[in-house]
Amino acid sequence: MRSHGRKFLLIGAIGVILFSMAQLIVRNFYIMASIDLATVTVKSDSLRSTRQALLSRIAQLETPGRLSDIGSALGLVPLSLESFILLEVSE
Repeated sequence: MRSHGRKFLLIGAIGVILFSMAQLIVRNFYIMASIDLATVTVKSDSLRSTRQALLSRIAQLETPGRLSDIGSALGLVPLSLESFILLEVSE
């Protein structure tokens, strides 16, 4: 009877050790995933900020007044109305 009790306790102790190891492995995986997520979040925020700055710069460069000034500096003028032809399409 005593040998059965010892076997039972040994099996129980091994089960507790295996369960603890499994918890440590899962916890380690969770921590590594959290670190990866934090790194990706920082990179994403940086890229989002860079994208917003670039969109703002594009908006500045494409303003009609700026384009008109550049065109005038290059000697460009708008086309006259006579150079356009109105076509009527009938089906």
